[in-house]
Amino acid sequence: MQQILFHIPFTFFGLFPNGIPIYGFGMMLFIAFILCTWLASRRARKDGVPIEAIQDLSIWVFVGGILGARTVFMLVEQPGTFMDRMKNFFPGFFYIWDGGLVFYGSLLGGTVGFILAYFFVLRRNNISFWKTADVIAPALAIGVCLGRIGCLLNGCCYGDVACPDCWEIKYPLSAAPRGDYTKLGIQTAAGFTVKGAELPFVPPIVEEVAEHSPADAAGLRPGDLILMADEVEVKSYSDLEDYLTSHWPRGRNELRLTVQHAGGEKEELPAFRPLSIGLYPTQVYESISCFLLFLLMTAFFPFRPRYGTVMLIFLYLYPIHRFLDEMLRHDTDPVAWGLTFSQIGSVAVFLSAIVLTVLVWRQPPLKHVAQPA
Repeated sequence: MQQILFHIPFTFFGLFPNGIPIYGFGMMLFIAFILCTWLASRRARKDGVPIEAIQDLSIWVFVGGILGARTVFMLVEQPGTFMDRMKNFFPGFFYIWDGGLVFYGSLLGGTVGFILAYFFVLRRNNISFWKTADVIAPALAIGVCLGRIGCLLNGCCYGDVACPDCWEIKYPLSAAPRGDYTKLGIQTAAGFTVKGAELPFVPPIVEEVAEHSPADAAGLRPGDLILMADEVEVKSYSDLEDYLTSHWPRGRNELRLTVQHAGGEKEELPAFRPLSIGLYPTQVYESISCFLLFLLMTAFFPFRPRYGTVMLIFLYLYPIHRFLDEMLRHDTDPVAWGLTFSQIGSVAVFLSAIVLTVLVWRQPPLKHVAQPA
């Protein structure tokens, strides 16, 4: 996980003292837009669809998808009441580099963008609606694949605690899982506990250090008095908690402690990288499934019986995976009938695919399909 990939050495009138940060999530969205546009354009050339129309369409779909994804996140998945979400809607709407994009909101917004582009661009050039849908379907799967890699870099859309023999992933301090699972009492914030944590103004003396943890490897021991956390002076447990939770720098994954050992000597410990408890890598699961879906649609494309059937494959198979993947997620709560918003969206998309199948099959078969005698 790497929330900030690198910094561009440009301060922009002092606004960015360390340079302009390039966020992993935003970078993956940019790469997804470029790659998906290229893939769809390449497919369009082979299928006889004007490349210029696909390039225009990509902007409509991308902008509509971002607006839809962000709107659903701000109104449905933000913490707090609905009125709290409405109050915070506009101040936080444009902070997409922090994550917070709901795929089914993106699918809805992208569909609206696709329909608008069809009426304003495609129909004027006599381009088939369903033929274009087939062209962009494989690119859509790649877009989700890369988007989930962005989620992994950002530390969002994470899973629940993994079983002992399951594939797991551990997140650093700057990721959301650390705070969530610490509040639940499942793990410590940074691999150690402090005496008298219920009394926030007592001196921060280490009570226990998790065995074989990065803090243990760095030399932190029970009885150590924490004097500084990075460059921040720590006088009480409250100071330490405030730094690790409210004021932890975004993108920073290492912690350096200055301590006074029980014998009285002071030491600046080597920087260490606290990690969360092992969680299901739900983002990786979805990236893999969408890449396999991309391969399936690409292989099926030359054999499609009618225009629109490639898109139907996506609309049938993606919701099945997403519904199951949501069962492993921890960061989404049920909104109705014991289902999360994305699970309800999965059911809606699957049912919509059934309706669209009827519409697609009303079209004449393509010529390369052998007709019955």
